[in-house]
Amino acid sequence: MRRFWHALVFCALAASVLLVTGRADVLQEDDEVLYVALGASDALGIGAFPITRGYVYRIKDALEAQGLDANLLDSGIPGAQIDLIKQVVNYGVPAIGAIGREIDLVTLWTGVNEFIAGADPQEFEEDLEEILSRLREETSAFVVMGNVPNLTLLPRFIKDPSENVTIERILAFNDVIEDVGHNLDVPVIDFFKQILTDALVSDIDGFHPSNQGHARIAQQFLQLILPEFGFGTVITAI
Repeated sequence: MRRFWHALVFCALAASVLLVTGRADVLQEDDEVLYVALGASDALGIGAFPITRGYVYRIKDALEAQGLDANLLDSGIPGAQIDLIKQVVNYGVPAIGAIGREIDLVTLWTGVNEFIAGADPQEFEEDLEEILSRLREETSAFVVMGNVPNLTLLPRFIKDPSENVTIERILAFNDVIEDVGHNLDVPVIDFFKQILTDALVSDIDGFHPSNQGHARIAQQFLQLILPEFGFGTVITAI
């Protein structure tokens, strides 16, 4: 029931946004962009203060700084794993299509909650393929996703280690993300190889990105997003 409720929320939000937006190819004459963010609590801005300084909002702000009218549909759900994100996509994409609006941009960051919960990478792969395939088949959006960072370096797991949080399992999940992304022509940001310092992590829970962390995440996404929309990759303060 909780999954169905979140899907309905997605559809309702879609309807409210889509009534005032339009798209042709990548940009429309009036430069409106519909941006859908898929993910968990990080997509909602948890760890940032205020949460509107989260990476999703920073991406939207950066697009608007380029003169675009960016409409954000943030479907981040705290604690969400990929099966719930799949439900959101399965309900939300048809709802958007029924209104006659094209999605222009999708960011997807998943794998962390599944990894921590001890999920099977192969089952994760099946759901990820279904999500990306649906986005590919039913939208013309530019889709970009991130992989799993080196969570073993997070203060939360240094203080309280988990048998699920190992380099071997991270690599297994990231191999899946890389393979599925390659097969479906979805670029992947390699967060695993990036240096993870304490300044990038919230000092409240030692897990979510800090303001600085959210800014770094947004910058990594924008390095791929801005050229797709016809802009350079030089990013001003976000």
